[in-house]
Amino acid sequence: MGITTISMKLMTIVVMFISYAGGVAAETGKPPDPLAAKRGQALYTQYCMACHSDNGVGEPPIPWSIRRPDYYMAPALDDSQHAWHHSDEDLIKVIFSGSSRTDRMPAFQQILSNQDATDLVAYMKSLWSERALECQGPKHMSCM
Repeated sequence: MGITTISMKLMTIVVMFISYAGGVAAETGKPPDPLAAKRGQALYTQYCMACHSDNGVGEPPIPWSIRRPDYYMAPALDDSQHAWHHSDEDLIKVIFSGSSRTDRMPAFQQILSNQDATDLVAYMKSLWSERALECQGPKHMSCM
């Protein structure tokens, strides 16, 4: 094989990898793209707001004394709770797979595209403070 053939094969592999990974490769710790956040807001309104409330504030607390033991409230997705402790990839994984703790958080893998999930995460991140964005993911422990 000549160098041109090897270069072309290598380039093809790189392009295939970028194409495959690009749909779910979000940027943990980076501010969201404003256009992606706008698209994500529309998706959030359609699929998430009923449980996670307007502006991602989550469900109002129900006292544990009257709540069913197996009832899990929809958490806040703004930066008031722990959504920003997770990487973009982990947030996308929950969107696609749902929650193993409760069937209230369904899996959206058959409903949403990779771009939709990335846009939803962008919208969530648009609700976060600059500090939450900077400390997002595993590094949240060192930002305390």
